[in-house]
Amino acid sequence: MPEIMSRPDNLPDYQNPPLNEVVLGVQFAPAQGYQQIRAGEVWELYRANFPFVEEQPPLPPAFETFGLPFQANAFNFGLVAGAMHDRFWFLSQNKEELIQFQQDRLLHNWRKVTDRDNTYSRFEKIIVDFETELHCLERYFDGISPQRLKCNQAEISYTNHISLDREGSPSHAGDWLRIFNFGDYEPDDVSLVARRALRDSTGTPYGRMIYEVSTASIPGAGRLLVVTLMVRGAPLDSSIASALDFLKRGRDVIVEEFTSITTDSAHELWRRVR
Repeated sequence: MPEIMSRPDNLPDYQNPPLNEVVLGVQFAPAQGYQQIRAGEVWELYRANFPFVEEQPPLPPAFETFGLPFQANAFNFGLVAGAMHDRFWFLSQNKEELIQFQQDRLLHNWRKVTDRDNTYSRFEKIIVDFETELHCLERYFDGISPQRLKCNQAEISYTNHISLDREGSPSHAGDWLRIFNFGDYEPDDVSLVARRALRDSTGTPYGRMIYEVSTASIPGAGRLLVVTLMVRGAPLDSSIASALDFLKRGRDVIVEEFTSITTDSAHELWRRVR
């Protein structure tokens, strides 16, 4: 069983972060010999901990590329031959965690459950669970036809829900995010999507940070500022170990970026401890 990793000492940390959902994902080449009729066999791999199943539309293949002119959705390539397979959600008993599976993708979600105060399990636990789930799927595919999981992209995202209606808390986007300062002209709604390349010490791009910020109104939660940070890119090689290394690096980048773009007063409200 994989060992629980320790959190880096220099990484910012909060006692009460506005975290609503965390997603770890790996995209891979479709397995040889796998057909959708066998999706029930995949569910059996995880059914003991994820006893509920739902069908969802498939996710298109997504690749981060560099050195080409950017066009909206240019990083989505239809590389799957034949009909797209369905995506399946395997949900835990309390619906707090789920596995998403389709022929070229495996993801693990933790999410806030609205009717109770569930606590985030922390990245250090979730990535260990995800590693086990990936190896389990690899062994299953290897049993169909001798092969290994060939990972071609990895992604991690953190979605935060920041209340703009909570009594005693700031109600302007600029009170929470340094990137917004509207002065006396606070807009009714906010929407932002931004992307930037992430580069290693030699200046070579290894992935991309994607920012999505918008206002939303959710029943029972009121008006929110929804802030999602995603890191996606190609692992150094196609192995599970390399994909997991990318996710670990991506987590650190996201936490540091979130701290950089949010205000000091927000950090106090979220009880930053380092």
